[in-house]
Amino acid sequence: MISGATGPITKAISRRRSNRRQWRIFECIFMLILDAILISAAVSLAYWVRFYLLLNSPVVRALQHHLLGNTPKPLPPPDPQQLYPMAVSMVIGLIVIFATRKLYYIRLTGSWFHQAWIILNSTTIGIALLIAYYFAFQNSNQLDQSTTFPNSRLLVPFVWVSVIVILCLGRLIISGVMGMLYRLGLGETRVLVVGSGRLGKMIMQHIAANPNLGFSIVGFLHDMNEPPSDFGRFKMLGTIDDLGLAIRSMQVDEVIIALPSNMNQHAVRSVKMCERLGTTFKLIPDLYELSLSRIDMETIEGIPLIGIRQVSLNTAQRIVTRVVDITVATAALVLGSPLWLLIALIIKVTSPGPIVFKQTRVGLNGQHFGIYKFRSMYQDAEQRKMQLQTQNEAQGPLFKMKSDPRRTPFGAFIRRTSLDEIPQIINIIKGEMSLVGPRPPVPREVAQYEEWQKGRLAIKPGLTGLWQVRGRSDISFDEGVLMDLYYIENWSLRLYFQILLRTIPAVLFSRGAY
Repeated sequence: MISGATGPITKAISRRRSNRRQWRIFECIFMLILDAILISAAVSLAYWVRFYLLLNSPVVRALQHHLLGNTPKPLPPPDPQQLYPMAVSMVIGLIVIFATRKLYYIRLTGSWFHQAWIILNSTTIGIALLIAYYFAFQNSNQLDQSTTFPNSRLLVPFVWVSVIVILCLGRLIISGVMGMLYRLGLGETRVLVVGSGRLGKMIMQHIAANPNLGFSIVGFLHDMNEPPSDFGRFKMLGTIDDLGLAIRSMQVDEVIIALPSNMNQHAVRSVKMCERLGTTFKLIPDLYELSLSRIDMETIEGIPLIGIRQVSLNTAQRIVTRVVDITVATAALVLGSPLWLLIALIIKVTSPGPIVFKQTRVGLNGQHFGIYKFRSMYQDAEQRKMQLQTQNEAQGPLFKMKSDPRRTPFGAFIRRTSLDEIPQIINIIKGEMSLVGPRPPVPREVAQYEEWQKGRLAIKPGLTGLWQVRGRSDISFDEGVLMDLYYIENWSLRLYFQILLRTIPAVLFSRGAY
């Protein structure tokens, strides 16, 4: 049966790859034309600002009169046709520089900052060449109509700024449009992950968390180091020996090989299989499961030297995060006080019991502390929990129910909107928690942790975290723990603020909250 289906499957894969190559060619041509148009528009904008907006501007004339004591006579703007040689040279020169810097090889989504950095560097190089041309070949008369194009030194910075701003904005808009098309399933890249270890699981999580990149995980292949099973939302399609069959049957566009270092032979065989089937592949090196963002590489006479940066928070980073924690927590406590008082009043009126619920949780290095929450359940919630264990919808040591009967009507609302977590601002001010970090577990959950899962206790717990902004209860326990470990091992101020900002839409849309 499989051999009979090989012909149609092979044709479908070949057709899909041909369409992807054509789309890639169209994408490059489109971006070349768009960049040419945007560069021309940027030069025209700079010309207009310099010679129309500023040349005879009343504000500029008033400043000249105030500073120099004289008022210059109004001057006619140069002939716009003199702009054409400059615009053409900028378009050709910058596109050549962009191409040599491989700007058109970069995916249009998920790498806007990288693209912006290349645009900034390349435009600076182009402007430097333009300045050299000005000084070498143009005469000193700024408005001499006989010059090749208007010889104004002030025009140069305007061109530099306008080109960078317009090209970066253009790339940002294109990135947003492409991301929207990818989320609709148009032009997506079907990805198969080879490896079921921690490395493979993390790459699947990161891809799934960024749908705007255009990658769609079809599943993964088991590497036989762990018991075979699905990983949360990701489906196991077989073992690494089934790579060829999986590529054909799932019409895989790209294979990501994420095998541990003790399976190098399997990795080599997987690479050869991908080459034989004409499937593109990416190989992720397993450097003791350390993040690639922590790797420093340098060469000595062509010999690569790899070093690993330390991830422990230094004093300056601790001070910055602590200052941000206290500032944001205090501001939220003061500015939101009318809302917090209203919530407290509603809780008091709608159900008997305390307004604030205090519970023992496990924090940094396994230390216990009391966490505060607005009470969202009836007073006998803990006693009724044992009766509901058979209806638990969460994996691992967690207990979760979408329709938990222990919740009060108003409690269901504040849990869905995460308003029940607000009293933890007190824990943050006290220094027991941070704004960002793994959510603090209860002691009975920690008692069921496997050894690797205890790594999430190596940092101060947080009000929000990577697990929370990527789905909360919609994500399995093992997936969430891996996300917490990724945050700990890759901690940076950038990641800290990124999670903090991404918490806002996660709360507004109540993703995975119940």
